[in-house]
Amino acid sequence: MARPTTAARVFAAVLHLAERGGPNALTMEGIAAQAGVGKQTLYRTWPSIHALLFDALAAESAVSEPVGSHPELFEALKATSAELAAEPRASLLRMLAAAVQSDEVVARQFHTALLQPQQQQFARVVAADGFDNPERATELLLSPLLFRWFLRLPPLTDDELADHIETVRHLHRPG
Repeated sequence: MARPTTAARVFAAVLHLAERGGPNALTMEGIAAQAGVGKQTLYRTWPSIHALLFDALAAESAVSEPVGSHPELFEALKATSAELAAEPRASLLRMLAAAVQSDEVVARQFHTALLQPQQQQFARVVAADGFDNPERATELLLSPLLFRWFLRLPPLTDDELADHIETVRHLHRPG
C-alpha cells in the first residue's frame, strides 16, 4: 500500500496527465514518471490503470458529509452535477463507463471502489434530509444527473434541480 503522500502525488499525476492528454494519456509509465515514483510502487498498490483511476477519482469526490437540510442536499447535487461536467473527470468517467460494459472485473471494481462509497455517502446526506428510503431516493435523485452526463446533455438548471428534489422528496418522505 502506498503511503498517503505517495498516493496524493500519484492521484495528482493521474489528473494532470488526463487534463493534458485525456484518458489515453494514462499509462503506468507516464503516471510513475509524473509522480516521481517507480512503476513497481504503482503496481504494488494498484493492479491496473482502472484501479488507480477509481482511487484518484474517489479521492477527488466533491460530495460532502451530511449536515441535514434542504440547502445541503441541493448543494450536494449541484456539486455532483458540476463534478460530472468538469474535465478531465467527465472524460475519465466515460472511459470507466465504457470499460464497465465490457469487463466484469472493471465493473466490480467500479461498484466497489467508486460507486458504492459515493452512493453511501450521498445516502447519508439524503437520510439527514429526512427521506424515508435514502438508498432509493439517492438513486432517484442522481439518475437524471447521470442520464444527462451520459448523453452529454446540459446539466439541470438550479430551478430544475430544485424542482427535481421536491418531486423526489414528495415521493420519499414519511407522511
